[in-house]
Parts: sequence; C-alpha cells; structure tokens
Amino acid sequence: MKEMTIAVARLSDERPKARRWVLAALLLALLWTAISSRSDAQSATTVRVVGPTAAVSVGQPFMVTIAIENAANLGAFEFAYQFDPAVATATANDIQLGNLLGSSGRTTGQLRLASAPGLPGTPLFGAYSYGTGAGPNGNGVLATVAMAAAAPGVSQLRLTGLKVTNAQGVEYVVSSVDGSVTVVAATRLIYLPLLRRSN
Repeated sequence: MKEMTIAVARLSDERPKARRWVLAALLLALLWTAISSRSDAQSATTVRVVGPTAAVSVGQPFMVTIAIENAANLGAFEFAYQFDPAVATATANDIQLGNLLGSSGRTTGQLRLASAPGLPGTPLFGAYSYGTGAGPNGNGVLATVAMAAAAPGVSQLRLTGLKVTNAQGVEYVVSSVDGSVTVVAATRLIYLPLLRRSN
C-alpha cells in the first residue's frame, strides 16, 4: 500500500512537469510562427503606384512612378495600367522604363501595347533583361508614366495582370498597391482695369 502511495505521488509530481514541457513547446511553436510570419511580411515583394501628392489642375501634366520593394534577382515584369480616361490620359508610349531593371548590368528590352488583351484603351507595358549576371535586388523604380489631367475628378491608378519574374524567368508572388490622382478645375485669373481719378 505504501509503495502504491509513493508511485501515485511520483505520478502526481511528473504530471505538472509534463504539462510545463507541453506548454513550453506550444509557446516556442507560436513564437517561431510569429517570427516567420514577420520575416515573410518584411521581405514581401510589393509594387506601388505613386501618384502626385497634391491636386493637379486640368490641362497640367503630371508624373506617376511605379516602384517595387524587395525585388529579388529581378529579371522581367509586365502590367496593364488602368486609370479613368475621363479624368486623366496616358498612352503606352507615355510609359518609360525605370532605372532598376538594368542596374545590375543586364541588357534590357521593352514591350508596349496600346491596349492590353480584353481591355481596350488600357496600355500594357513590359520589360525584360538578359545576360550572364544576376538581376537587381531591393527597391527601385520599374517605370514612370507621363500623364495629363483631363477633367475634374479622382482617378484610381492601378496595375492589373501584374507579373514579376527573376532572372531565370521564374514568376514570383507580388502584391500591388494602387495610387490615385485628384484633378481640379483650372483657376482663372480675372484682370480688372485700374481706374485713376484725375484731380
């Protein structure tokens, strides 16, 4: 009877220890998941459409920048550029290659279409690189778009059909962030004649 009591006491002592080990293992697993998720979030590749920060008057030109963050061995990219043509205008010829793609010394080429497949009036732009070296890493400008303000309003500036590949042609996952432009009516200056009273 005494031996059974000792065995039960030992079992009671071991249960809290086992629970502590299980709890510690669970906490470590949760911590590892959180660290991995944070690391993935920090290194996620994102393409941003950066429009003007201030409103633009009708008839005025403005520039839009398409920038990438956390590029890895960048080899090529492609996108259709969407905007409201009633508010602002641009064509495929208004899209120019930025400086990032060729920054590692690879030779670059470009592709332009007046309309992306199935999207009349939506310019399509792509660029690729080739050579023996690796593609560039990090942040930089993929392309710029020269636009003109057409009429008062707000237009979203977004990329559809976005594709990004490494130098080996393997596509990788990217997210895109839309931009916008606000167009306001042009201010009119009215000149009034200056009347002088003669003495």
